[in-house]
Amino acid sequence: MRRQERIVIEDDFQVGAARRVAASFSAAAGLPDIEAGKVAIIVNELGSNLRKHAGTGELLIRDMRLGAQTGVEVLSIDRGPGMHVARAMKDGHSTTATRGEGLGAIRRVAHDFDVWSGRGGTVLVARVWTGGRAPPDALAIGAVCQPMPGEEEPGDAWDVLTTRAAVRVLVADGLGHGPIAARAAAIAVETFAGAGRLPGPEAIVHALHGALRSTRGAAVAVAEVDLILRVVRFTGVGNISAVLDGVGRSSRGLVSHNGIAGHEARRIQEFSAPWPSRGTLILHSDGLQTHWNLDAYSGLQAHHPSVMAGVLYRDFRRKADDATIVVLKEP
Repeated sequence: MRRQERIVIEDDFQVGAARRVAASFSAAAGLPDIEAGKVAIIVNELGSNLRKHAGTGELLIRDMRLGAQTGVEVLSIDRGPGMHVARAMKDGHSTTATRGEGLGAIRRVAHDFDVWSGRGGTVLVARVWTGGRAPPDALAIGAVCQPMPGEEEPGDAWDVLTTRAAVRVLVADGLGHGPIAARAAAIAVETFAGAGRLPGPEAIVHALHGALRSTRGAAVAVAEVDLILRVVRFTGVGNISAVLDGVGRSSRGLVSHNGIAGHEARRIQEFSAPWPSRGTLILHSDGLQTHWNLDAYSGLQAHHPSVMAGVLYRDFRRKADDATIVVLKEP
């Protein structure tokens, strides 16, 4: 299971709590001491920035796996006044009478770094990997997966499987909330991980439908981006949304049939579409409202997929549900 923890930052105590959470993620990822120290610097600077400049915000810390490499991602999200990014990146620039080294220090120690800022606030991602650098990746992947407020674990889950030729991604939304929904989502992830030899999304969703019979069921969707044939294939059962976007073209939704995997799925069908130049695929559970529009955010489509996921989570999350957003993007 992919892990992600959320820490709301309002004072120095929560910055310290975020450092402790980050240390546990660094240990689980097997980061060497130098890399773990970089994660600590990132969390401390981002937490301090949220407190000083935005008043409040949140840090989302998650594990990363790509092939043999592991790492830690820190996503900072706020609803503050925004900032002039180019100025803020220069050492010595400060609006709070400090030394002004925060963002510059984060960019120097992170292996992946990106930031977007507008009138609605700022979203920033920083990643640290084992091996001392970011691994090569055919598609960049960003995600947010959070439980409904008041629940300890999300009833949603996601996972991704990559080869040189294709990338497959799963989003699962267990029926209901809490441990029972989380169990269904975990079974979906386990089944997906073992379905690598199946020919495509339709066959995988059939396997998920069978594996989920012992649970309350789940909404599930599987997408496959074939990087050789330049096509995306998609199969969904239940309320998982998928939107395909590309440079110079309008977005299109991919069809997911009604039903509950594990119980009632009258139609399991695969659809395909051309994978556009510099394509972007966004999948999300119904914990995200559906009326979002990336064009409303100046320049956001050019940014890291984790930043894109963070903005959508911040502005369109339904507070009475688990929420998962996964963004795949061709560099």
